[in-house]
Amino acid sequence: MSAKLDVAVVGGGIVGLACAHAIAQRGMRVVVLEGATVGAGASSGNTGWVVPSLSMPLAAPGMLATGLRAALNPHGALVIRPTLDTSWLRWLWQFRRHCRPDAFRRGVLALVELNRRTLAQFDAYHAEGIEFESHPTGMLIVARDQAGLSWFTTLFDELVHAGYQGTMSALDGAQARELEPALSESVGCAFHTTVDRYVQPQSLMAGLAAHLREQCVAIREGAFVTQIAPVAKGWRLSVLGQEMVEADKVVIAAGAATTALLAALGVRLPLIGAKGYSVDLLGQGQAPRTALYLSEPKLGISPFNGGVRVAGVFELPARTTSVSTRRIEHLIKDTLPYLRSWRPTAEQSHGRGWAGLRPATPDSLPLLGPVDGLPGLLIATGHGMLGVTLAPATGLAIADMLETNSVSPELKPFDPLRRM
Repeated sequence: MSAKLDVAVVGGGIVGLACAHAIAQRGMRVVVLEGATVGAGASSGNTGWVVPSLSMPLAAPGMLATGLRAALNPHGALVIRPTLDTSWLRWLWQFRRHCRPDAFRRGVLALVELNRRTLAQFDAYHAEGIEFESHPTGMLIVARDQAGLSWFTTLFDELVHAGYQGTMSALDGAQARELEPALSESVGCAFHTTVDRYVQPQSLMAGLAAHLREQCVAIREGAFVTQIAPVAKGWRLSVLGQEMVEADKVVIAAGAATTALLAALGVRLPLIGAKGYSVDLLGQGQAPRTALYLSEPKLGISPFNGGVRVAGVFELPARTTSVSTRRIEHLIKDTLPYLRSWRPTAEQSHGRGWAGLRPATPDSLPLLGPVDGLPGLLIATGHGMLGVTLAPATGLAIADMLETNSVSPELKPFDPLRRM
């Protein structure tokens, strides 16, 4: 067994790497334990959006009814499938409670507070020399008509009421096409947010991992943690086929897998996997140069240096990452009417695609912080669709907690054992 460390981080996705980075900056000795390869999980196939302007709880007024109706839609953006699984039914009941307007407003406020350090921390990554693909273009939320943008107007009003400092511009179709010439005539209106940006998530995780290794932080891939057990003055982590690890403190940032890992300790988390899909495409014609949110089909488009990524769908509950070819085809089909001339190349028009499980909580807020009764054990998961946006701020928050052995008031809404 190697020498005892200050902190072990379980999970090498964007949240785990951001936590390890912030912890190492405080001078603590840290190791990252990743069961597969760095960035291979839910972080790898998303749009890479850094969007304080779109940081809202999925648990919103009317969302439950929308999801249940979509269960019968073969390509609905949000699908809530009824099952008799008791843990799922409990989660769904709790989700229903948080779809009330007052709960939604509290969630927006909590996310605004957590996001206050988001953009500055991404800038700090660049300043440190961490290399990753980044596009500071803002975000275009586009729709066929004004009815398609009503949800965003409501959200932005809530954000401003909660103290959000970002700005947006309302555009008609012609103005939207002037800003983004790749848009088709079917786009009748849009909002442009100016502070948002997007990154290529694999490049961000690779950059963070390379930087951590340069700082002599060990990242052990293929290190599947099978058990976490308290020992005298710390924790012992059993790793499948490898030597055990001992650390004074442990941060669990294992995404949807966190639930099973903590069950042996008697910790039951209201966390389920929500399947999302994406497909990376090469194309012909004028590709977008700005990240786009297509309001009616609820799809995201990120034009990366190596092609265009289309992503969407929030399918609950989900336990596998099997890819539905039909889903991928609908992602592509629903995207094309919004684009003037760009089309995927013939050999990619039926792209294979990717699917991953986003860790989702009933109130749509992440689980961040220590676990009462288990000193030195902290959780950092449950970010849903906001993993890339919230990861740097999560890392800073977790490092603060480890350094001070306390939780600041603005982080109380993210208590892992809070009442749902």
